[in-house]
Amino acid sequence: MLNWQAYPRLKLASQHFGKTPADLSADEQIQLEKMLEHQLAMEARILDYAAQAGISVQAADLNAALDEVKKAYADEEVWKVSMAAVKLDLPSLKEALRRELLVSQVMDKVVENIKPLTQEAAKAWYLDHPRQFLQPERRMARHILITIDDANPDNYEETSYARLLDIRGQLIQSPGKFAALAMRYSECPTAVNEGKIGLVKAGLLYPELDAALFQLPERGFSNILRSPMGFHLLWCEKIHPAVPMPLDEAVPKIIAAQLDHAKKKLQKQWLTWLMQQEA
Repeated sequence: MLNWQAYPRLKLASQHFGKTPADLSADEQIQLEKMLEHQLAMEARILDYAAQAGISVQAADLNAALDEVKKAYADEEVWKVSMAAVKLDLPSLKEALRRELLVSQVMDKVVENIKPLTQEAAKAWYLDHPRQFLQPERRMARHILITIDDANPDNYEETSYARLLDIRGQLIQSPGKFAALAMRYSECPTAVNEGKIGLVKAGLLYPELDAALFQLPERGFSNILRSPMGFHLLWCEKIHPAVPMPLDEAVPKIIAAQLDHAKKKLQKQWLTWLMQQEA
């Protein structure tokens, strides 16, 4: 393996496995080598095209790319140690980055003539596909948390559950006490803000809490819920129904999404054509 190939190996291992190459299992190593072989074969064809088209990398762009790599590390020394661990010296890293930048420049050139949607076309798309532009229902939520701690009698599982059940009973009788009771009893940092979780959409909380919250009526209290944090009592303070995204907010998103889709489609077609050419 050429020294510069250590960099794409490192990136692929991180992107696909969340590990360094040295930490991969035997099966993962095999997968990595296959991915690297495919990537390098495609890269070689693209770089041949770049040479024929007279595309090159400017020194300033290469230095900027090197600076971006270094930013991922705590300091210069950590970066040097990390590079040494994968046997990657500075000239080899620069060569890997040069190749990466060339590929990027070629792919940008392939799609340079694609035109974005006009404002009028984007507005027409918005009007023809209203369901795609609904902002999801959100709920203003607060909670009271009682943790579980086997080393603390006040927080034994049964005791914590009973404490929160008693608090729930008080709130059923006097809902207006939620803020005061949250500040007094909740063991979550949100207690200082009267138990306020905030305005949330589905999928952001623990699954147990999420399912319960989005079944509650407005100003309704949940049953006692269990999560990895402990026992919770949720209050759905207000329901914000799903509403259409405003036109002036949707149009730029439509234009950007369409342009991105068109570029990726053309790049994929071009790569297929390139790989079919004789070497």
